[in-house]
Amino acid sequence: MENHFYRGKLPHWQPPEGSYFITYNLYGSIPKSVIQRLKDEYNMALRILDLEEAADWKKCVDANMGDAAKRTIKSIYAKKRYDAEKRHFKSFDDFLDSNLNGPHWLKTPTIAALNAEALHHYADKHYKLWGFCIMSNHIHVLLTLLPDAPILWKVMQNIKKYTGKEGNKILDRKGERFWEDESYDHLVRSKEGEFERILFYIQNNPVKAGLVKDWKVYQWTYCHTDLS
Repeated sequence: MENHFYRGKLPHWQPPEGSYFITYNLYGSIPKSVIQRLKDEYNMALRILDLEEAADWKKCVDANMGDAAKRTIKSIYAKKRYDAEKRHFKSFDDFLDSNLNGPHWLKTPTIAALNAEALHHYADKHYKLWGFCIMSNHIHVLLTLLPDAPILWKVMQNIKKYTGKEGNKILDRKGERFWEDESYDHLVRSKEGEFERILFYIQNNPVKAGLVKDWKVYQWTYCHTDLS
């Protein structure tokens, strides 16, 4: 089976046909010190979980416990790592939403339209596009990869490469970085209404930012007709 784990600045697990909540931001919109702090906190949490799991596994082996106990340990720590990833994603997302630092190139209507069109361009080719919101310095997206689609990081790389190049043309910038290299993605599980909570969060981002009172009047928010 193909391995869908990769490590950029942070570890990612991107199984095929998964649903993802993705946030990507303009280069320089988050101070490097904040990026490093959030990354260090997440990596430390993962290292602690690795040590705790190894200790519990050793206890299980020393006590000659059966396969059921071993499966329980694996399940418990898989859930803990998932929760750690959620906390990391939330910390990153909360910072962006509460600190609308420049640059604010996505406020330019032609650049916002460029990014909306790019997301729609790949919809029903690589993914089902459920919703997105384009803010002044970052974009939130909710999608589900289609069968035989490229791995998520490749899909995002293509979108960001194109929109970054074209965005710089609009801004009359040459050879400058447009996006932060890495997108932040969170694998959405269907349990406990997580999908619905994320969609609501995306839709209401401009409301929370005080830009509009009703997300439906914000030009750069999209929701699939099956969900609206």
